[in-house]
Amino acid sequence: MVIFLKNIEGEGKERILKELESIVGSEYVSSSREITFLYHWDFVTAEEPGRCDFVVMPSSTEEVQEIVRLANREKIPVIPWVSGMNFGGICIPRKGGIVVDLRRMNKVLEVNEDDMYAVVEGGITWGDLKGYLEKHHPNLRAGITWSPAGTGVIPSYICYGMLDLGFIGGTGAEFINGLEVVLPTGEIVRVGSCMCTNYWLGRAPLPDLVGLFIGWDGTTGIVTKAGIKLWPNLPRKDFIIIADTVDTGVKIFRKLAKAGLGIVDMCFLNYVWLCSLQGYREDENMPFEPEKTGGNDFYGLVTITAYTEKEMEAKSESIMKIVDEEGGLVADIETVIDMFSENEKENLLTLTNLPIHFYGVWNFSRGGGGEWVGSYISSRHVAQYYEIARSIAKKYGKHACMYGRVMFGGHHWIARVNINFNKNDPEDVERARKCLMEIDENVRKLGSVIRYKAPPWAKKRNLEKANPTALELIRKIKSLLDPNGIMNPGHEM
Repeated sequence: MVIFLKNIEGEGKERILKELESIVGSEYVSSSREITFLYHWDFVTAEEPGRCDFVVMPSSTEEVQEIVRLANREKIPVIPWVSGMNFGGICIPRKGGIVVDLRRMNKVLEVNEDDMYAVVEGGITWGDLKGYLEKHHPNLRAGITWSPAGTGVIPSYICYGMLDLGFIGGTGAEFINGLEVVLPTGEIVRVGSCMCTNYWLGRAPLPDLVGLFIGWDGTTGIVTKAGIKLWPNLPRKDFIIIADTVDTGVKIFRKLAKAGLGIVDMCFLNYVWLCSLQGYREDENMPFEPEKTGGNDFYGLVTITAYTEKEMEAKSESIMKIVDEEGGLVADIETVIDMFSENEKENLLTLTNLPIHFYGVWNFSRGGGGEWVGSYISSRHVAQYYEIARSIAKKYGKHACMYGRVMFGGHHWIARVNINFNKNDPEDVERARKCLMEIDENVRKLGSVIRYKAPPWAKKRNLEKANPTALELIRKIKSLLDPNGIMNPGHEM
């Protein structure tokens, strides 16, 4: 049984603080409440705040190793942290302990143009990575999530983040070629091809140990380096596809996914999310049902790339033909955006220039709070998911901001509904929490829903009907890797 140090105070706290200072330097450690307070929440979550005792900012794998060795010896919880721009409370410290802030470890260590990969440190952000590639390797690009430039790359990848190359490449997890990880015992392990060679080019044909660190929410180790796939930075063209309902739009997307057009990304928003992008607020008497305004409820973004103009023209012609046959409207994004005001144009154009901070999405409700019921799901259930979520949100006086993405050639989809709230209004936070939990409960009845970046209560629901033998295997693996249970406690499966 693991017994954590509770309320570390007095001589014990001072001793641990001095040991951390000896590892990274006094300017990169703090136990003051003014500093640790900043790490008790994540980006916009409705989850309860946590508490940590120390924040430490290492600059190397070796410093991370020494921190973890100290924590393991003293049985102090360790919470990996990059930017805090996360959801579901994944990086909220639940049991006190040490938050390991990796933001100083933000370098691109290598780019292999022949094999199209980069080796990066665990604290790199989208802004760091994109800026480096644009300057030094403009013929290559990374897959990027719809998130601010300060968001961590590696957390997005190991938590199955959705990238703007997701249709061609899959989730962030599929973009990982290999990892260097500090295990909870303080040992350093490399997995993937880098286990046997100096190349970080892939995971085959070895036993795929990378999976020991994907989807575990930082409970099996701290990633200090990663080899990630890059892709050719080819000319692109973006199309806006509009349909009257989400159901019609899903059918159009499903047909496009099977057409073999070299699409690299397919995603969509509903009417409410589009309104938030244009700066509307939830308290401005917006209708819950777009059909009452005479508007459409599906706004898709489809991106293609091509090597030649003739190839681009042929792909464009096929997209337009399919959308027309299925009863939708289609135009290139520049044509559509020209219909909006100058302020709205700038906001909407960011859809094609990631990373971004969506103006309005988390300020749709005054107070800047929000959380989602984000799910990996069968395409058969996406439209039903939306109708269930929209109906429940309306009951709570909330608007369902819907977003979806088609992944890995259409083999699975993402459906996600955001519920906004005022973080400064406890009643509104509680109303949003109840709304989220009721949506979660009901969409699971569709049969294919698995939550991603799930808060602890939703993570438990993910596993309620799981194969018991698989669950026992997960527990054995966790116990083997982390015998003292120090890694991100409270977030285990």
